Amino acid sequence: MVRFTSLVILEIAIMATVLFSSEEVIAQSTYPKSQFGIRVGGNANSWTNEFPALEFEDDLIYPDSWKVHFGGHLGAYINIRLSQLVALEPGVFYSQKGTSTTLDLSGIDFEGTIKSNYLDLPLLLRLYPAGGFNIFMGVQFAYHLNSSFDFEVDGNPVIDGEDTTDTISEFDVAPVLGIGYEFEGGFNLNLAGELGMISVDGIGNLDTFNRNIRLSIGYAF
Repeated sequence: MVRFTSLVILEIAIMATVLFSSEEVIAQSTYPKSQFGIRVGGNANSWTNEFPALEFEDDLIYPDSWKVHFGGHLGAYINIRLSQLVALEPGVFYSQKGTSTTLDLSGIDFEGTIKSNYLDLPLLLRLYPAGGFNIFMGVQFAYHLNSSFDFEVDGNPVIDGEDTTDTISEFDVAPVLGIGYEFEGGFNLNLAGELGMISVDGIGNLDTFNRNIRLSIGYAF
């Protein structure tokens, strides 16, 4: 909790410092002003690479693929225009991630689902080649808040909401790449992809990574 609080305070302090220091420069130029905004949207997250075994009645079941887990995200950002064509954008977001995996074994359907909640701290560079259209890239630091595990056999719950927080890595780092469009009036749309670089397996048995696609709608004040 101390690390979590420190990360939030640090990100807010960076956003506030950059915003106020940039306003003086922007006031002396013709650049668009810096803007504070909020953003909400959906995630399509999965894991990739190695797959864990599911335990059922003392047997280990080995699935062979991940399925997409859908969640949401909500947070705030500051868009700091450095010129007509370039902006720096730090942000803070609560984000739901996770994955699920299924297996049909001798006519029995098994499904395991992991739901994970993160605090995402992206730092993006936006390029504006034409009007409100923009391309962005950057790095995202993520702090794992908590996770739970569900397990079903033929649609019947066997495990429901088991706490698996300690089995997931505490931190993640991901490069981010995406496109966006900013409308007159403050609304904006964004589509981005994230590629986690730290294995989500906190126990160290697997090299398995977050892969997330997010679609967002935002409003800048």
